[in-house]
Amino acid sequence: MTIYVTVGCAFLLIGVVLHFTYQAVVELRHDYTDEIVDQNGVVSFEITVDRDMEKPIWVFYELSGFHQNHRLYVDSRDDSQLMSPDYARSQKPQACHPKIETAGRGTDYPCGLVASTVFNDTFHVAHESPDGSFSRLEVDSRAPSIAWTGDLKRFVNLDPEAPSWQNPSLQNQHTLNMWLLSYFPPVTCQQVMLGPSNPLVPVKVATRMDNTDGPPREVPDCTGYTGSSPSCNFTMAGQSGQSFECSAPSYEKKIVEDWGLTSGHFLVWMRTAALPTFRKAWGKVDADIKAGTRLVVYVEHNFPVKEFYGRKAFVMSTASVVGGRNAFLGIAYVVVGAACLIFAPIFFINSLNSSSVHGRRNSRAVQPE
Repeated sequence: MTIYVTVGCAFLLIGVVLHFTYQAVVELRHDYTDEIVDQNGVVSFEITVDRDMEKPIWVFYELSGFHQNHRLYVDSRDDSQLMSPDYARSQKPQACHPKIETAGRGTDYPCGLVASTVFNDTFHVAHESPDGSFSRLEVDSRAPSIAWTGDLKRFVNLDPEAPSWQNPSLQNQHTLNMWLLSYFPPVTCQQVMLGPSNPLVPVKVATRMDNTDGPPREVPDCTGYTGSSPSCNFTMAGQSGQSFECSAPSYEKKIVEDWGLTSGHFLVWMRTAALPTFRKAWGKVDADIKAGTRLVVYVEHNFPVKEFYGRKAFVMSTASVVGGRNAFLGIAYVVVGAACLIFAPIFFINSLNSSSVHGRRNSRAVQPE
């Protein structure tokens, strides 16, 4: 009985504290599964901040109906390929079955169902200033900001331009299907001015046909991956095949230190979720946002979900000392605490009844001489 009372009071207290703590978390969520995609492959929607949001503000993507916990899906990966460049060049990763290679392009790098389904929607956020104008809201999506600390040095990039182990006259990107470089290149071209009067027009890394000492192979048009000054050429959405000059004032180039396998987005995705509905970190905003601020979110719509009857959503949330908003945990503590307090008097009454019965039995057993 004492244990039940103690545990019940403790759990009730923790549950109430968690409940009020979670109420202080400000969360903005928008499901954009059914939004209309424009001619540039972009989805846009507007969100109004209803309460002051204090930094850090986390940006998540939420997927529903995506079973990352399926056994065949989880097993289709080969971390040795991602952790050891020598292994990636010399071995065929059988553990990636059934997604080991692409016909005509060689072994996939990275291979497997987990890697090949990486979330590749890209978010761009514009916020309204007090004067009514809009400007880009900087979202930090670097690996140290969004990935687990233990994952930061888990994977090692294979230099796409280094000689291939299979054929030293060819580069690695010629003998391996290094498809991830198009998703997470070493250089990006970012639109500077963003807002209702300057809607997003995405710029992607261009590709080139390279047939040096081998069959023609389409590869990202980038050079100097492992150097201090990598370079990429770009093409604008809707103008495939035409070169685009990424220059100020409309666009600016940004060198990405964590490209390819070391991208924070890739590291976050490779840590598989346990439930079919989950959220994963996409970025962090290191600035306060006042209540009433209008946000316009632009999404480069690349990740399909309707094929498996799934849903996807954009989430912005502040954090408390115990993480983001999670009403279930506080309710669970309150329910368990209340149950313990309900059981306590039952055990007390049962104990009194047992003592009373035991006393009557002893009195009948003792007879005078």
